[in-house]
Order: sequence, then C-alpha cells, then structure tokens
Amino acid sequence: MGEIVDDRMRSRRSVGQMYFPQFLVGMTATLAVILGWTYASTGSVWAALGWTFMAGVVLQAGYFVAVLWLVHGETRVKDEAKAGTASTPAELPSPFERDGIIHALISRLFPTLLP
Repeated sequence: MGEIVDDRMRSRRSVGQMYFPQFLVGMTATLAVILGWTYASTGSVWAALGWTFMAGVVLQAGYFVAVLWLVHGETRVKDEAKAGTASTPAELPSPFERDGIIHALISRLFPTLLP
C-alpha cells in the first residue's frame, strides 16, 4: 500500500540542473536531426553541414544567454536577501562558545571564568 522511500537512493542533483553530459547528448541529437532533415530537404551535403553549423552556433548562444539569465536571477535573489538582513547586526558567539569541547573544558577547569 505505502511505499518506503529511501533518500539515499535519489539523485544528488536538484531539480532544474543540467549537467554537461546531458547537454552534450541533447545537443548532439538535435544537430543530428537538423543534419538529416536539411540533407533530405536540399540533397546537398555542404548545405546540410552549413545549416547544422549555424544551428550549433545558435544553440550555443542560446545556452550561454540562458546561463547568464539564471546567474543574474540568483544574484538578484541573494542581493534582496542581503538587503533584508542588513539592518540587523549579526550575533556572533564568543570565541570560547564556538567549540563545545573547549567551552566544556574551560567551564570544568575554571568554573568561575565563564558565565
């Protein structure tokens, strides 16, 4: 009835990410379709290669613009988050409170030193 889902079995990449091998396979398949289609339409190998090259340039330019757009969006979100928290100063722990082992050791050896 119910399915047990083990989180360790899931992929480590998040939704929306695209890795280079996946991009390379998709672009190669797209260019192969364009090559075949153009050759079937024109009957010329050179015309098919020329149009395929131009399609590759357009795909690369589009991919570059998409990456720039995604990076700009992430930067904008981070800037908005920084603007919201800039008014409140950060509360940093004292050097002895950062490491629990040192804090415990000092509090046991010198109980009146730390609050």
